[in-house]
Amino acid sequence: MTQAQTNQQAGTQSSTQSSTQSSTELEALAAGTPELTATDHAAEVAVAETAHEVTVHEITYQDVQTKMALRHPRAQIDALLQQAIAQEQANYDAAHAQWLVEVAQTQALIDTAMAHNATNPDEQQVVPELPSEPAINLALRRACYKQSFVDVDLALTTEAEPAKVVFDDDALITYHHPATEAHSTEHIEQVKRERFKAQRAIDVAAITVEVEGLVFDGDEIAQTRMARAALVMDDTESVSWVLADNSQTRVNKAQLVAACKAAGLEQTRLWM
Repeated sequence: MTQAQTNQQAGTQSSTQSSTQSSTELEALAAGTPELTATDHAAEVAVAETAHEVTVHEITYQDVQTKMALRHPRAQIDALLQQAIAQEQANYDAAHAQWLVEVAQTQALIDTAMAHNATNPDEQQVVPELPSEPAINLALRRACYKQSFVDVDLALTTEAEPAKVVFDDDALITYHHPATEAHSTEHIEQVKRERFKAQRAIDVAAITVEVEGLVFDGDEIAQTRMARAALVMDDTESVSWVLADNSQTRVNKAQLVAACKAAGLEQTRLWM
């Protein structure tokens, strides 16, 4: 055999061995060996499948904010928000599952490095750090909550509190509480008295009384008009009168006196 034939035969054998080795490496990689155990490989496949599922038809909080900007009905906004939250939770679950895999792998590297460093003080290896655990940023979803401004009677508060915002993550509502002051008892009593007087004036202005099926206005001006008219009327005389419903009719002195008396009694009741 010549030298050229010998070299050609050696090259053919080397090529065959390289092809066989490459095929073996591809099969080992597909099987998840030797770097990954069967359990690790299955876990990563599950994570990848979950990640693929949650990326289909992804709904973001920006989509929800767009609906809010377009003033869609709150029911539609909340429905889309619920979908966005569900997808965010699914993404988080996938990320957390991947994190658990990475923690196990990193912990194995840590244990190996620490064992090496314990027996080789002159040849220290870098100890890797565990990966950070994923977390959900609640600020994004909370920016899409329904806004509710808490109604507080600021004139009657007894404690000084700064303004605050409270998030109800179950009801998807943001409650805005106003700042309050610590008012004295005297101040509160004065405010209540002024409010009572204001409401009393409103109630007096709305007085109506019924006499013989006729409904008369009974406010203070109407009482004065009825008293003045009755004072100059004869017992058998009648006058034209505008009733509470703005209809016009004829009334006699006795009717005006009765209406004026009833209105006065009602005003006395309200005044007490």
